[in-house]
Amino acid sequence: MRKFLVSALLLTLVSFTYFETRQQLLYEQLELFGDFFTELDKNYVDTVDIQNLMKATMKKTVAELDSYSGYYDKIENDKRNNDWKGILFAGIGSSINPSDSGATIAYPYTDMPAMKAGLRTGDLILEINNKNVQHIVFDSIIKQLKGNEGDSLQLMIQRPNVNQKLNFIMVRKTIVQNTVPLYFMENDSTGYIQLSQFLRGTSIQFKKIFSELKSSGMQRLILDLRGNIGGLVDECTSTVSTFLPLNTLVCSLKMKDSTQNYAYRTTEVPIDTIMPIIALIDKKTISSGEIFSGCLQDHHRAILAGETTFGKGLVQTTHILKNGSCLYITSAHYYTPSGKYIGKKGVDPDIKCNTKDSIPNLVQAIIQSQIIVHYCIQYRSLQSEKYPTDKNSFYSSFNSFYASKLKSIHLPEEDYLPKLSAFNATENLKKEITSYKKQLPLRFKNEIQIELKKELLKQNYQYTEAGKLNFEHSAVYSFLEKKGWVNSKVKFK
Repeated sequence: MRKFLVSALLLTLVSFTYFETRQQLLYEQLELFGDFFTELDKNYVDTVDIQNLMKATMKKTVAELDSYSGYYDKIENDKRNNDWKGILFAGIGSSINPSDSGATIAYPYTDMPAMKAGLRTGDLILEINNKNVQHIVFDSIIKQLKGNEGDSLQLMIQRPNVNQKLNFIMVRKTIVQNTVPLYFMENDSTGYIQLSQFLRGTSIQFKKIFSELKSSGMQRLILDLRGNIGGLVDECTSTVSTFLPLNTLVCSLKMKDSTQNYAYRTTEVPIDTIMPIIALIDKKTISSGEIFSGCLQDHHRAILAGETTFGKGLVQTTHILKNGSCLYITSAHYYTPSGKYIGKKGVDPDIKCNTKDSIPNLVQAIIQSQIIVHYCIQYRSLQSEKYPTDKNSFYSSFNSFYASKLKSIHLPEEDYLPKLSAFNATENLKKEITSYKKQLPLRFKNEIQIELKKELLKQNYQYTEAGKLNFEHSAVYSFLEKKGWVNSKVKFK
C-alpha cells in the first residue's frame, strides 16, 4: 500500500511538473509574439490593419495543424451556425444557369416559390423587380434574386421556343438544405432512402420518412450513404437510433486529456431493430457518414456494400472566444463500437461492388452538350402533353433536333485535332468524327431514351420519379439485381 501511495505521489508530481513546464513555455511564446507584433506595428512603413492581420495570422496558424481545423470571426461563425442548420439563403428556390443573355431557370425546388409560381427549366430572366437584367454579370443576377425572407419579388421571363413574355410575383423563402434528398418504394416491400449529411433536423426528417415508407409496406431498406459528407455527431447518433436499442454504443471519442473521453450512445426509442438493411457506401462517405455505417456494421444491423469509405477518424469541436469568434479544432479521434480506428483506413464494405455511374462515355458527351435538356425544353414548350404517347415519333423528332446540334457535341478524341492540323488526313478525320456522332442516337438508343425520360420528368418537377429511374439504371442497381436484393422475395444475406 505504501509503495502504491509513493508511486501515485510521484506520478502526480511528474504530471504537475509537465503542466507547469507547458504553461511556462506557452507564456514565453505569447510574450515573444507580443514583442513581435508590437515591433511590426511600430516599424512597418505603412499603417498595419491590426485586426485583419491578427485574423489572418490565427487562420494560418490553425491551418498548420490539419486541413479540418479553422479559425472563424464572429460573422463567419454566425454563418457556420446557419450552415449546420442547413440554412442557405432566402430566394426563389431554384438552381440558375448562366446563358449568353444572362440567366435561365434550371430546376425549381420542390414546394418553393419558383415551382409554385410555375417557372420552368429554360425560362430566360428578363427583369427582376422591373429592372432589366439581360447581358449583365451573372453573379449580379444571383444577388438580386436573393434577399430577405418574406419580401416580394417580381420576375419577367421569356419562355423559350414561343414568343411569350410572362410576369411572376412570388415571395422569397429561406432555402434549407435537404439532407434526405431522395426516397421512394422500389417495389411493394423494398424502400430506398438517400442520406447525404447530418445537419440540425436530419434525424427528425429521416425518422418521419422511414415511418412513412414503413406504413407504405416497406419490409426492408436500401440506405444510400454514398457521398455522405458527415456533419454533426449528435444528429448522426439520433438518426442511427432509428435502428438500434436504447443505450447502444455508437462511437467512442478519445481526447488528449483521457478524463474527457466520451462515448455516444443511443438515447431514443428505436422505430425498427429487425428490418433488413443494405447500406451503400463509397470513398466519398466521410466522417459522421463513417460513424453511421461503421456503427451499423459493428452491431450487425446492416450489410455494407460498395467501396471502402474515406477514412476521416477525427472529430472537431467549436470553442467560442471572447469576441464571438471561434476556434474549430480537431479535438478527438473516434472509434467504432468494436474499437476500430478508421483514420486513413476507412470502413470496409462487407461486399465490394462498383458504385460508379454506368452511363457510357459517349452518352455522357451527349448529356454534357445539353442537347437532351434543350430538346425537352422545346418539347414542353410546343406540345400540350407532358409526356409523349408515341415514343417512336418522339425519338424520331429528337434525332432531327440532334442532327442540327452536332457541333455542340465534343468527343475526347477531338482534343487531338489541333495537333494534327499539319497533316492532310485531318479533314478526313473530322468528317469521320462527324459521321460517328450522327450514328450515336442509333447506337445508344436505349440509353438516350432513358436520359430523355429522366429529363422530361425533372422538367415536370417529378424529381423523385427521375431519381428512381436513375437508380434503376445504375451500376449499383445492376449489382443488387444480380444478388436478388431488389426482388421482394429474396433475403439480404
